[in-house]
Amino acid sequence: MFRIADKGSEKMQHYGKWLIRIAAVYAVIGAMIGSDLAGRKDYTMVPGHAHILVVGWLSLFAYGIFYHVFKEIGMKRTAILQAWSSLLGGGLMPLSMLIYYKSENTFTTLLFIVTASVLLLAIILFAVLLFFDKKLFSRQ
Repeated sequence: MFRIADKGSEKMQHYGKWLIRIAAVYAVIGAMIGSDLAGRKDYTMVPGHAHILVVGWLSLFAYGIFYHVFKEIGMKRTAILQAWSSLLGGGLMPLSMLIYYKSENTFTTLLFIVTASVLLLAIILFAVLLFFDKKLFSRQ
């Protein structure tokens, strides 16, 4: 009926735990920024605040739950690359967006583009896992 999880699935659960933990950090950061915006009645940073909550908190949390629930992943290298790129892109893209909005110049523009590209890679890799990993949805 059910297969015993192997070392690879334990590794993905480990990534899942870290994705959920980092998501919690971004939830706190997003809530603090939101409180600051409301307290100052200055809503210029709403896009950055929203992206920290949606990308940094919600997406990383969803990926973490995914890796915790789906223990058997056949495309382990793709999953590891997806986890790392989502950790990097999910955290750095919203922060680079905040930096970009505070100081628009060539460096902040490039930083924003690079981190958004890493995040885009994470999203694409997640879709690849969902559609092409034959082990993912097979009956155990």
